Amino acid sequence: MLTETTALQTLTKIMLPALQKAGFAQQKSTETNTAIFAGEEGVLHLVLADDRVTLEHSNDADGEFTNLSAGLLELNTATDRDLTFWGGVLAENITRKFNKESYKPSAAGKKPPPKSISKSAIKKGDAYYDCLALGNSFTGIYTDLRAEFKDNYEHYGEFLADEFFTKHGTPAVLQSLQQKDKVLLKRVFNLFNDVYENGMNEAQSTVCVTILGSFSAIQLADCLDYLSDDLRPVAVQVNKYLCSSSGKNACKRLEHPPIYRPKKEKKPGMLQQLMSGQVPGQK
Repeated sequence: MLTETTALQTLTKIMLPALQKAGFAQQKSTETNTAIFAGEEGVLHLVLADDRVTLEHSNDADGEFTNLSAGLLELNTATDRDLTFWGGVLAENITRKFNKESYKPSAAGKKPPPKSISKSAIKKGDAYYDCLALGNSFTGIYTDLRAEFKDNYEHYGEFLADEFFTKHGTPAVLQSLQQKDKVLLKRVFNLFNDVYENGMNEAQSTVCVTILGSFSAIQLADCLDYLSDDLRPVAVQVNKYLCSSSGKNACKRLEHPPIYRPKKEKKPGMLQQLMSGQVPGQK
């Protein structure tokens, strides 16, 4: 079993090049589960608590800290491979946040995704669903999409949920709906209900907008009985808007934004020229 001290040392070692490029140096910490780094960009806290690893940032030591990255890391079962994975993810987030010009997806994105989050950890509030956990759990149900999930993750160095579910995930659910596969439908919609209840905002949005929002009104009506009392009204409201003319126009504008045209410089009128001492017609 890994100790907090060993895990923090290993993670710090992996993150060190990214920390140094971003101008952060390690500071003394009085907490055994926290590593502290400070620099011109503020303060970073690397925290191991409640079977999670969290990277927090504040503009100053006494300011409010916000999460830059977080994920499940159970020290009693974690391996060196898990630490290598999360060290790479955290290093990428540091580079992306504080050294954007040199950001390129690193080899961390090429590593196999972490294991699915256990439901017991989620129910206890010790973990949560992000988009990666959603995709991982989803392909645990639709195992034939496991290769597409891995390809997406490895190609981009992170999991692009919208692309995966638009191309692969949502069509698979709609096919199950068409085939009336009640066993499969119950499993996948239980996952969606769980994500809506215990997921981060991005994961909730993926379920409500990217997946259920793309259903037709008839398709959504066919699966309402599988949705929880919390998810059902939200899914209906989102779907109704996206199926409306306003919603469709909004989607079109997102997919095909108008070409940027710089505003033409306004020439001063005759009165303005006279007031500024210029002679009309002269430059």
